[in-house]
Amino acid sequence: MCQNEMRRKEVKNVDRFFDVGGPVYRVLAKIWGLMVLNFCILITSLPLVTTGVSLSAAYTVCFKMHEKNDMQVTKNYFVAFKQNFKQSMVFSMIQSLLSVLFIVDGWYFVQTFHGITLPMVGVGVTALFILFITQYLYAYIARYQDSLKNSLVNSLKLTVMNVFTSILLAGMSIGVIALMFLSSNLFVFILYMSVFIGIAFMIFLKSFLLLGIFKKYEKIKEI
Repeated sequence: MCQNEMRRKEVKNVDRFFDVGGPVYRVLAKIWGLMVLNFCILITSLPLVTTGVSLSAAYTVCFKMHEKNDMQVTKNYFVAFKQNFKQSMVFSMIQSLLSVLFIVDGWYFVQTFHGITLPMVGVGVTALFILFITQYLYAYIARYQDSLKNSLVNSLKLTVMNVFTSILLAGMSIGVIALMFLSSNLFVFILYMSVFIGIAFMIFLKSFLLLGIFKKYEKIKEI
């Protein structure tokens, strides 16, 4: 009798493990949701200039995944894409123009000068500073309804007030790019992963860190 009861309990535990709502189902649902989100990001970022809008929509989806376990990825994404379009598009266009400017300047300095020069350092520092701010900017737009000015100012404040997290967020992006250039195999692997789930997974991880920061200031009503 005892053995039969133990077997029944084991069967029940296994059933719960694989049941809807069980850990395996939740993990697989998250993976599928991130793959769908990744596809949405790629499709809506094809014009390139809309990349910022795609990022803000993706952050909205990921915040809902973390807070409410809301897996209506496609619906939430395109609703947020429409809602955040104007604000995100303005910053996305500015960021695109600055990115082109930094690339052109960097190429010019490399071709013209030998070694590291002061202008090269200036361009690099400015580009890094903008990267730090944008780590918060599109997530801020995704979470709050605010003016363009306040969105930018508060993103700057968050960057300065949370230095460690700012470095970590920027380092995640820089680290992946650096890995791609270590070897051709890594380049192909990361590119392959980015097409299917990598971009969404990175935003999912960053949104977890950003959500903790936002909630911290929401409690004391500083944002």
